[in-house]
Amino acid sequence: MSQPSLRITHFEARMPPSDYVFEVWNPLDGAYETAASFEAAMDRVQRIAQTVREMWVSKDAALDTLDGPPAPVADAEFAEFRITAQAQRSYDIRSFDSPEWTHFRGYISQAAERISGEVGFVLAPSLVPAPPAQRLQARSA
Repeated sequence: MSQPSLRITHFEARMPPSDYVFEVWNPLDGAYETAASFEAAMDRVQRIAQTVREMWVSKDAALDTLDGPPAPVADAEFAEFRITAQAQRSYDIRSFDSPEWTHFRGYISQAAERISGEVGFVLAPSLVPAPPAQRLQARSA
């Protein structure tokens, strides 16, 4: 099944804020869509993942026609994560120095933080994931 993804590309030759480009792979259209901001890209990739998940649940035959994101462009400083849109969401990541997809253990916010760090994009504090809440353990007598 094709998965939506979020890619951040860093262009050193450009001046801020255009030195980072946020793109979302839309498997429904078979193309990357440029997003105005990181937050807009996160929202879009999650909405597409939900649509693909609904297609998967309903066993929509159109899933077989969806394409995955293309191979990365050489010489581009990028980082990307994709969402497996099945019942249990999981994430894969890749970047310019490791272009093959690898499984990422964690939450979407952690995957986003990871790819952001790969290209030097600083996330707004509200987007940095909080540490998991600690669960109280029952004491044995």
